[in-house]
Amino acid sequence: MSTQQLRILSIGAHPADVFDQCGGTLAHHAAREDYIACLVLTTGARVHDKVISDQMQHESTIPEGPELLKMMAERTGVKHDEVRAAAHILGIEEVFFLDTDDAILMVTRELTRTVARVIRQIRPDVILTHFPWEDDGLTSPHAVTGQIVMHAVRFTNAVDPGDRNPPHRLAQVFFFGEGAAHVRRNVWSARGGYHNDVFVDTTDVIEKKLAAMDCLVSQGYAGKYARKRLETSDGTFGGGYSSYGEGFIRMKSESHYYLPVPERNIETARLSDHELMDRYSWRLPVD
Repeated sequence: MSTQQLRILSIGAHPADVFDQCGGTLAHHAAREDYIACLVLTTGARVHDKVISDQMQHESTIPEGPELLKMMAERTGVKHDEVRAAAHILGIEEVFFLDTDDAILMVTRELTRTVARVIRQIRPDVILTHFPWEDDGLTSPHAVTGQIVMHAVRFTNAVDPGDRNPPHRLAQVFFFGEGAAHVRRNVWSARGGYHNDVFVDTTDVIEKKLAAMDCLVSQGYAGKYARKRLETSDGTFGGGYSSYGEGFIRMKSESHYYLPVPERNIETARLSDHELMDRYSWRLPVD
């Protein structure tokens, strides 16, 4: 593991996506004074919002276009505030919002150039983002975001007239593991073959991540959903090493001078069965 300070950029399709699968990892890096920034591609106003996507589901008719657009703009502002509050808890320094409409997200030249320009501006060593083939790899906003990021990463290595920032090359890209290599849920994920090859123990910051999730009231993530999700997803990713963890898929293979044996693996190898069970049996307190 690099002992140098890193610059990390998390890119998500929707407001919650920039930290709900990597918040514990980001908290660790923030604690060691790495630079952390997040980029949110869409407003998220149509997704999981308690007014736009929940309340409207039960109405006989929805408001006229201008009124609905005004409501969506208001809900976008609410989501901005929630994400900033969550980011503060996790130690994230900056959050960028592109505010793209999340109705139909597609890979476009314009959006790819915009993301590339943000990358050149921030100059991260590492990007965390969605797996480009998540779900069907076609209509999923998560998958499309991953594809946009991959195009942008490639374009970031080149100059772009109008962007005064020089080309930039990344050290590594980590894809969020949940949804890409977690559980088969449809025919698309059945093609599989993808597996998480990096796990980060987040047990020591799981309550901090829970507090960040509790900020997402408009998305319905606060309260019991946050606790259920952390117990099931983060609890699973903890595996036999810890109580909670986050899983990732590395884009690049790695080159090392010595065999890459993590200190955590050596540490757990020296524990007894009961010590291991005690280590990964801690649970979040009941709300």
